[in-house]
Amino acid sequence: MVHLKVTGSKNLENQNGYGEPVIMAKNISYTYPDGTDAVKGFSISIEDGERVALLGPNGCGKSTLIMLLSGLLPPSSGEIKILGKKPDRKNSEFLRRNIGVVFQNPDDFLFNPTVREELLYTPAQLGMRFEEAIALVKEYSKKFEIDDVLEKPPFRLSGGEKKKVSIACSIMLKPRILFLDEPTANVDGKTRRKIIELIGNSNSTVIVATHEIDIVPKIATRVVVIGDDRNVRADGGLELLERKEFLEDAGII
Repeated sequence: MVHLKVTGSKNLENQNGYGEPVIMAKNISYTYPDGTDAVKGFSISIEDGERVALLGPNGCGKSTLIMLLSGLLPPSSGEIKILGKKPDRKNSEFLRRNIGVVFQNPDDFLFNPTVREELLYTPAQLGMRFEEAIALVKEYSKKFEIDDVLEKPPFRLSGGEKKKVSIACSIMLKPRILFLDEPTANVDGKTRRKIIELIGNSNSTVIVATHEIDIVPKIATRVVVIGDDRNVRADGGLELLERKEFLEDAGII
């Protein structure tokens, strides 16, 4: 089970200069159909412009938290507000325009016949002019170094190429909030460095779920440490990464 109660969040604006919370979760829980508690009693406030890493070993519930905090999965109990709105059907289009989500497995996300059509899909769904969408695809396919695979079907891409395509689809529309689930897992060194660079250059509020300690200082300034017992152990700054015994006890190293 995951337990987190953030204290002193009302003073965050004075401490870090951010504005109103863009994500507010109060005592949220999620129970699987078989009765297993995946998340229980989770509360957090994330401010506009923050970069938060959900750091924990595989299987500790990070992916479920990403789904809950992004509004893709309704909590069994508790309350979530994203940009001041409840993640319900009435606000679905607003949230789609302001949130980007990158899933751990790109195959869960990529389904169009070609990479070009994949990149054009969300702009079309949001009513963007075709000429503007084409210009975005040209810009971001070059930036992500995928311009030479635009006519390929996504299933024929390498794992690293799939990951870059899925991140490009989310980043190119410059979402207010960007969620990434294990964005650098199972890719080669060059692709890993490129993904870290692109996340680092994003102007979005960023929430990243990862088990890779070394990428955290490059993409985040706040760390929520989740142990292998699914309990949140700490919520703080990058100094948490220096506590070796603490991280060993959490099952991270």
